[in-house]
Amino acid sequence: MIFDYEYILKIKKIIKLFKLKNLEILDYGCGKGIWSLEEIESTNELKKVILFDNNQKLIPFLKKKYKSEKVEVNFDLKKIVEKNYNIIIFSSIIQYIDPNELKKIIYQLSLNKKNILIILSDIPFLPRYIELFLTPFFNLKRFFFIIKLIFSSEYKKLNYFTYERRYFEVFEKNFKVTCEKNLHDLKFLRYSIILKML
Repeated sequence: MIFDYEYILKIKKIIKLFKLKNLEILDYGCGKGIWSLEEIESTNELKKVILFDNNQKLIPFLKKKYKSEKVEVNFDLKKIVEKNYNIIIFSSIIQYIDPNELKKIIYQLSLNKKNILIILSDIPFLPRYIELFLTPFFNLKRFFFIIKLIFSSEYKKLNYFTYERRYFEVFEKNFKVTCEKNLHDLKFLRYSIILKML
């Protein structure tokens, strides 16, 4: 059905792009999960995926969806900060995080960590309604999904932020900042930023 839009982020794509081994991934703002359980189980380079979100209602759903020793559902931010991980992924989430808050979160999560790679994917740079107008030309399924979202009362309550590429220059003191094509399916309407710890 056209309204069934669910994006899966491929672990093997991340491994290939960044030439990584022994992955311990923190998925910050995981939502309903962007990972294939089959791929998690079959990827030898992956040691653990930690799923974190602010929405406590998702916990039972995620625990049922990801029954694996390689997946940890942990919505306690204090404990998350203390965990070991070498990749942090913000997938299609930063548009709902205030830019000042995003800085604090990134520094809090990377504090006292070595060789952290932070992947911020699906970053919007156009105003919401201009992007909505252009989306059907790039991804019709996603367009219908967004239309359904817009009429949701919960979605209307959310703040929405766009990020110009220059915003990420603030991280250049601690990270090598690279702009990449979007890891998601809106290649021209959104982009990804990679922060690699110096």
